[in-house]
Amino acid sequence: MKLLRYLFMVLLLMGLTIAARNQDTRKMESLSDGVFMVKAVFVDSEGVKWFGTNRGLCRYNNLTWRYYTDKDHLVGNQVNALTFELADLGSELWVATTQGVSAVVFNMDGITGSISYTIEDGLLDNNVVAIEINSYHAKFFGSAQGVTWFHEGMMDSLIYAKYPASMVKAPVRQMDIFGDTLYIAADGGIGRFVSEVDGITGATRWTSEYGITPFSANIRSVKVDAGTNQWFGTDVGVEKHTGYEAKQNWSLYSTDEGLVNNDVISIAEDEEGGLWFGTMGGASYFKDGGWTSYTTVDGLLNDTVYDIDFDLDGSVWFATGSGACRLVDGEFTDFYTAVPDRIEAAPGMKIFYNRATGSIHLSYLANGSATVSARLYSMNGMLMGQWSELPSIAGEHHLELPLSGYNPGGLTEGIYVLQMVHGNMIESGNIFIYH
Repeated sequence: MKLLRYLFMVLLLMGLTIAARNQDTRKMESLSDGVFMVKAVFVDSEGVKWFGTNRGLCRYNNLTWRYYTDKDHLVGNQVNALTFELADLGSELWVATTQGVSAVVFNMDGITGSISYTIEDGLLDNNVVAIEINSYHAKFFGSAQGVTWFHEGMMDSLIYAKYPASMVKAPVRQMDIFGDTLYIAADGGIGRFVSEVDGITGATRWTSEYGITPFSANIRSVKVDAGTNQWFGTDVGVEKHTGYEAKQNWSLYSTDEGLVNNDVISIAEDEEGGLWFGTMGGASYFKDGGWTSYTTVDGLLNDTVYDIDFDLDGSVWFATGSGACRLVDGEFTDFYTAVPDRIEAAPGMKIFYNRATGSIHLSYLANGSATVSARLYSMNGMLMGQWSELPSIAGEHHLELPLSGYNPGGLTEGIYVLQMVHGNMIESGNIFIYH
């Protein structure tokens, strides 16, 4: 029976290998002008990473890259924000760009279709900087002109002229929805709308004139945490508001308390209730009254942190002014600093599982001019093991990659994917681990 099972898995692996060779693999290629900003990062329910950049939308499933621009599915190439919607007809990713909004549908292989909206369809402004979606599937698009409200094919606007007691007459920078309430961070203050199925039904003014908060009128970001506390990123730190009394229960956290920089442009909350603040001078983590901060000195790719999201394993992704990177167990890794393009396979990679030693045998030909590393993924994209600084001296190398140190409980029997990175070249191969 073991022999039959082995033969079956060999045939299956042959088929998977052929399919892998036909996949559209990508690399990170240097840009002529050296400018590569990642303004948004989103990790979907399958662990796929989506990066909104100034050169288009990148999709990374831990194995391969796909790159989308205005030539395939996007209305514009400069992406400002990303928002996921689990709709009745399937999952959609809403992409805010400087040229309008695109709703893209996708499956495990990538984007399969899209529909875009511009001022010709009713948007207040093509340069959409923020998107939020409530529980009734109503969409809110923030821009310098106000907020466009979109639901069941109809568009309407939330602007100061209509709701002077509920929002400020200033460009929208970010938004957040908690329950039935839309919070707006604007250049001159904050706004708050309460929504229901039939649209915007009520609103309250936050503070005195124009919704100015006690410490600053320059509101750059907003986040309502799981405990209903409202956090507002400003140019003097992050303001915390508790409850719904506009003029009460405000506090300020700045560099005096431990924040890395007072110019706070992004806020995120992890599953453990910790808050992450992206600033113009690094990133800070706040939980239980304690602060931990990261800058380029600690390995952060760039000190301007536009967005933050969390992978399925709890690691933290940062969208920065010069690319994206990930924080894993206190160390930065996965530095993506340019637009992806097609690649050639790494030279001469061969792999097999050595049952006797419980390790993976890897052989490859190095050229002596680039670093070599390897990673092992499950078929659903979960990272199971990684090996860095492998031999890179020019010539052929044969290595045993131990598995016990990375997974003390052992790996379950099945198919895995080994990815080898050799400088700018990547090759992935399937491997069957059996007991």
